[in-house]
Amino acid sequence: MSAIKKSSILIIDDGLTNLHVLEKILRPEKYETILASDGFKGLELALEELPDLILLDIMMPGMNGFEVCKRLKQNPVTKDIPVIFISAIHELSEKVKGFQIGGVDYITKPIQREEVIARVDVHLNLKRSREELTNANAAKDKLMAVIGHDLRGPLGSLMQALDMLIKFDGQLNKQKRLDMLAELHNGAKRTFNLLENTLCWARSQSGDIIYQPENLKLKAIVDDNIQLFSDFAHEKAIQLNFDIDEALSIYADKNMLTVVLRNLISNALKFTPQSGEVKVTAIAKKEFVEITVVDNGVGIATENRKKLFDPGNHFTTYGTQNEKGTGLGLLLCKEFVEKNGGNIRVESVKKGGSAFKFTVPHIP
Repeated sequence: MSAIKKSSILIIDDGLTNLHVLEKILRPEKYETILASDGFKGLELALEELPDLILLDIMMPGMNGFEVCKRLKQNPVTKDIPVIFISAIHELSEKVKGFQIGGVDYITKPIQREEVIARVDVHLNLKRSREELTNANAAKDKLMAVIGHDLRGPLGSLMQALDMLIKFDGQLNKQKRLDMLAELHNGAKRTFNLLENTLCWARSQSGDIIYQPENLKLKAIVDDNIQLFSDFAHEKAIQLNFDIDEALSIYADKNMLTVVLRNLISNALKFTPQSGEVKVTAIAKKEFVEITVVDNGVGIATENRKKLFDPGNHFTTYGTQNEKGTGLGLLLCKEFVEKNGGNIRVESVKKGGSAFKFTVPHIP
C-alpha cells in the first residue's frame, strides 16, 4: 500500500538561520519542507513542487515577499497555495498590504514554535476543507449530469418501446413480440448497469464505501464475472474467456475488485464487434499481480486515451451496437484500483483493440 502523502511546506527566507529554525520546527511535525533562500528561487520551486503551503519572509533583497506573493497569485498554477508571511514588521499598514495581495496570515519574528505549528495547521486544514468542498461540488454536478442525460435517454427509449408493444400488440406475431421483449430486457439490463455504476460512484465520493481487503483466489472472482456476461457475449458471438492460474492469490477488497472487473469486461464487450474476442489474463510479479482485460475491438484514439481516467472530463461514447455508458465506469476502476494499492493504464490502437491493465497486491 502507498504511504499517506505528507503536507509539503515551501519556506522562502534569505536568512539561513530562519530557514533552519523553521525547518527544525516543522520536520518533527511530519511535514515535508522545501527551502529557498531568495524570492526568485522560491517562485521557481513553487512551480516545480506545488507545495501545500508557503511561509514567506517579507524583507528580502532582490525581490521582497510582497512581490513574490503577487506573482504567485497572478499565476493560475500557484494562485491557490496559501501564503503565510513571516516578518518582524509590526505596522498595521504592512499587514493590511500583505492581506490585500493574497496572504492568509502573519507569523511575527522572533519565531515561536507553538505559533508556527498552530497557524500552519489551521491553514492546511482550511485548504483541505476547500478542496473537499470543491470535489464534492464537482461530484454533485457530475452526478446530476449523469442522471439528467445518460440515464434519462435509455429510460425514455424503454418507455417508447413499451408504448409501441402495448399499442400494436394485436398486430405483432409471436416471433416479433419475443424479439421486442428480448430487446426490452437487454435495454433494462443496460440501464440497470448504468444506474448501478452511478450509485456506486456516488457512494464512493461520499466515503460510504470502506476498503476491506482479504486473501482471495483471483480465478474464482474472474470466473464469476465471466459468467455474468456470458449471455451478452453469446448475443454478439464474442469469445469471452480467461487464463488465470488456479493457485494465484491476491490481497484485495472483493467488492471493489468485482466492480473493476465488471466494468472492464463490460466495456471490452461493448466495443468489440460481432465474432470478436475478449480475454482476461493475469501475470504474477514479486509484489503484485497484473490483470489484463484485452479485446480486438475498435480501439481508442490517442487523444481520447488521456480523458478516460480524468475526473474533469465527462467522456463517454457508444459501443458497436449503440450501447451507452455514463463515463463513470473507468473513474470507478481507477479509484478502486488505487484504494487497493495498485494502478491502472490502457494500451490501445485505433481499430486495433485495447488492453486495460491494472495491478493488485500479490500473496506469493
